[in-house]
Amino acid sequence: MDLSFTTGWPAEWSNQIDEYLRGGRKKFDIKIEPEGTEFQKAVWREMAKIPYGQTRTYAQIAEAIGNPKAARAVGTACGKNQYVIILPCHRVVATNGLGGFALGLEMKKRLLELEQKYK
Repeated sequence: MDLSFTTGWPAEWSNQIDEYLRGGRKKFDIKIEPEGTEFQKAVWREMAKIPYGQTRTYAQIAEAIGNPKAARAVGTACGKNQYVIILPCHRVVATNGLGGFALGLEMKKRLLELEQKYK
């Protein structure tokens, strides 16, 4: 699995990502401070609540943050996530399929399958 997106991240973060990818980690012990708009931060906070092995739709996230008509904007906020996997944007899907993912749909599918296997 290509982990080039972790280049420049602290070694402990990369170690935890590696543990996650091997099925040995379900939560991250990493303090992050994402930078973005208040809307993006609300999306990311809600996204962080999605349990390992589960998904939510863009519409469900929009509803949960009190902006039910903002499903597309939720998708955009997911795409701006600087902490892929740590903030689990791969767990946010479209109502009718996978939706998008910064690392590509194949990677999103593999991450969701991994979580189903080890949940």
